[in-house]
Amino acid sequence: MAKLTFSTTYRVLVLSLCLLLHIFSPALSLKTTKLRGSCLASERDALLSFKEGINYPAGRLLSSWEGQDCCRWRGVMCSNRTGHVVKLDLRVDLEEFQWTSMSSDISPSLLALERLNYLDLSFNDFGGRQIPKFMGSFKNLKYLNLSNANFGAWLPRLSSLKHLDMSYVNLSAAMDWVQALSMLPASLRVLHLSGCSLNATLASLPLYSSNLTALVTLDLEDNYFHGPIPDGLLGNMTSLEELQLGSNDLVGMIPKTMKNLHKLKVLDLGWNQISGDIAELMERLSHKIQSLYLMVNNLNGSLPTWIENMTSLSTLDLGYNSLTGSIPSGMGKLTNLSYLDLSSNQLVDMILEDHFTSLTRLEMLDLSNNSLTMGVHPNWIPPFRLKEVDLSYCKLGPHFPAWIQSQTNITSLFMSNAGITDRLPNWFWNVISQIQYLDLSLNQISGVLPMTLEFLSTVDSIILNSNQLKGRLPKLPMGLWYLDLSRNYISGPLPLNLGTVELNYLLLSNNLISGTIPSSLCNQLQSLEILDLSNNHLSGQLPECWTSANSFRAKSDWRDVGSNLAIISFRNNRLSGKFPLFFRGCQYLSFLDLSYNNFSGNLPAWIGTRLPNLAFLLLKSNMFSGYIPIKLSKLDQLQVLDLAHNNLSGTIDPSLVNFKAMTLTSLYTSDLHTNAAGIVESIDDYSDPFSLFVITKGQILEYQRDKIFFMLSLDLSGNRLTGEIPEQIGALAGLKNLNLSANRLIGNIPETMNGLLSLESLDLSNNELFGEIPPTLSVLTFLSHLNLSYNNLSGRIPSEGQLETFLDPTIYIGNSNLCGPPTSKNCSGDQTTMSDLREHEDGYDMSSFYLSMGLGFAMGFWMVFGTLLFKRTWRITYFLFVDDICDRIYVFMVLKWARLNARIKKK
Repeated sequence: MAKLTFSTTYRVLVLSLCLLLHIFSPALSLKTTKLRGSCLASERDALLSFKEGINYPAGRLLSSWEGQDCCRWRGVMCSNRTGHVVKLDLRVDLEEFQWTSMSSDISPSLLALERLNYLDLSFNDFGGRQIPKFMGSFKNLKYLNLSNANFGAWLPRLSSLKHLDMSYVNLSAAMDWVQALSMLPASLRVLHLSGCSLNATLASLPLYSSNLTALVTLDLEDNYFHGPIPDGLLGNMTSLEELQLGSNDLVGMIPKTMKNLHKLKVLDLGWNQISGDIAELMERLSHKIQSLYLMVNNLNGSLPTWIENMTSLSTLDLGYNSLTGSIPSGMGKLTNLSYLDLSSNQLVDMILEDHFTSLTRLEMLDLSNNSLTMGVHPNWIPPFRLKEVDLSYCKLGPHFPAWIQSQTNITSLFMSNAGITDRLPNWFWNVISQIQYLDLSLNQISGVLPMTLEFLSTVDSIILNSNQLKGRLPKLPMGLWYLDLSRNYISGPLPLNLGTVELNYLLLSNNLISGTIPSSLCNQLQSLEILDLSNNHLSGQLPECWTSANSFRAKSDWRDVGSNLAIISFRNNRLSGKFPLFFRGCQYLSFLDLSYNNFSGNLPAWIGTRLPNLAFLLLKSNMFSGYIPIKLSKLDQLQVLDLAHNNLSGTIDPSLVNFKAMTLTSLYTSDLHTNAAGIVESIDDYSDPFSLFVITKGQILEYQRDKIFFMLSLDLSGNRLTGEIPEQIGALAGLKNLNLSANRLIGNIPETMNGLLSLESLDLSNNELFGEIPPTLSVLTFLSHLNLSYNNLSGRIPSEGQLETFLDPTIYIGNSNLCGPPTSKNCSGDQTTMSDLREHEDGYDMSSFYLSMGLGFAMGFWMVFGTLLFKRTWRITYFLFVDDICDRIYVFMVLKWARLNARIKKK
């Protein structure tokens, strides 16, 4: 009975417990959910304390850090089991960087997050502050990312760390970083130290003796490591899969021990000075390597034929080296190859279908700037579907490559200077519907452009210059930022609506475009940096580009038009009207060329104040009149001023020769270097040869690209300028070309011109200058062209120093009172001309010399010959003496020759 009672009681208890669990289970479940969803109060307070110490411009980054449930805050992740904060991801997206990045100090309150194992503060801005020492106390931290956060100092030891990213943290001031590197925990698997300004030899790094045997990724690229790669650099790091050493200053061949890294998949040595034979280098690597980056080095030799054995290779970048020979056909067997760059080498020979047989995964191909010829069948269909291809400066023509029709995924197509003389096929525009970058320049491609290119919705850049394309300028895609159609046969007027407002580069020079420039262009000028419409048939006045159509506003109010423009060229058109007023908004304008047009009126004084960055002002061959504004002297950057062949009058004010840039003998050592470098950078992106034309040394010379910054020129010729040449002109020590010809200048040539130490060409012809030519011009050692003709100069022409080299008399013609060489006119008094000297030498002195020499020879000859002729004993003695001398010479030569032969036989 007792047993039955116990059993019954047990069952009742079990049933009761189950009932209770059933009743209260929803409550328990709710409590559990609440625990898992809420952070601990102490850790919430720590995060809020951290937030209070942070400055961030717009507050977006931590704006969600409100309320009790911190596990729901942005970047905060809690453990589902304990509720502790385990992850803090405050990385800033690049799109948000300017307005959300944090600054100020990091509060040590974060130490309350005892279970934190993941911390990412990358792409914030901590103002170069040192990394807080308390970060070394996060014992459970396994992942730490401080890259691009503008910290400066090394990090204390973290014993549990597995992933450390300190990319672009400035460690140049950290004296103990080498020692700290050796103390990194053995658990570390990923180490990123790229762009940390580390300066040392790789041999000084303690990697070979460290405990980093578990390291999988080592990134030391973009630093100042120099010298060779030592044999024992990586020691026992046999687990290494990725080694990044690019963008340093490493030299020599890679060590043979590199082959011991059997797991190495990625090796980046690009942008160094690695040298040696490419086949030897590849032999020192595991054939299982997947990505090999060796671009921009000093490698030579030919690609090995056994490259087909590197079957794991997916990326091969050998661009910008000195490789020779042909591309082995075995390259076509690399079935995993997706990225191949062999550009800018010295490769030769044919590219055949065998080179691509099994490259089914190839997406990027760059063979540009080699001497390669594409010899595939016209009906060949490639096994690949390329996204990016660059075959510029390879021989593809004369026909347009038909295999391009199969490349419907293409986003970048570069076939510049490829010898194509064919018509652009009708299928072309449909194939490139996903194109971003298109460059078919420097060919002879013909055909008519479509009426619109709006269907190219993804395109960024279209470069078709130097072809034979016809038609009108099409309506452009909305997102297009670079268009170059220069040197074609584009005709008709500019469209009223270009279709894009994001255009940065508009290059339409050397076409047949006619009509006026529409006022709608004003809207396109908002983003433009370079506008080149030179050498067309444009006419009429430029649009005024007012602020708005509001009649209550004054005309002096201007729209912010062209505020980004750096280069403008309307050279050689038929444009007219006054100096364009919309230039007032072009504060960054550096290059302005309005030459060879019909502009008229006065030059506005605001040029000198509203265009402070102007370095090149070219207004040659227009109809500008009035005085040259004195305020032009405020253009401190101006290095070329060309106002030639206008109707300008008045005197040359002394302040007008006070251009700061022209006083400098080297722009690149001055504060003007930044401005010049900016223009050079723009011109480097300029696909069509950008030119500066200067009349110097009696001819028109063309300066292209960065060479234009070696020209400093002042040309005021062909105007109606009067008065004297200011003496202050001698301060322009950097000036290379000075042309004041064809004016009405009077007075003396200033002796201060000896200060023009860099001058190469000086033209003062066709004026009314008088007085003597100053001898001080003889010190201008670079002067190679001089023209002083048709003035009223007088006196002796100086013949010292550099002036002695000018022997052409026409450079002095039209100065009736000049005398002395190289002219034929003698100077008065006891002074003699060069012709007098020559006549004197050729006449009296030289004839006396030859007469004396002749008499001396005759007397000497007959004294000896006559004696031998009449004295038999003397005659015998003389010929015996001659015979003896000949015998001695003969014996001497025979002995010498015998000794020489004996020595040769012994060797």
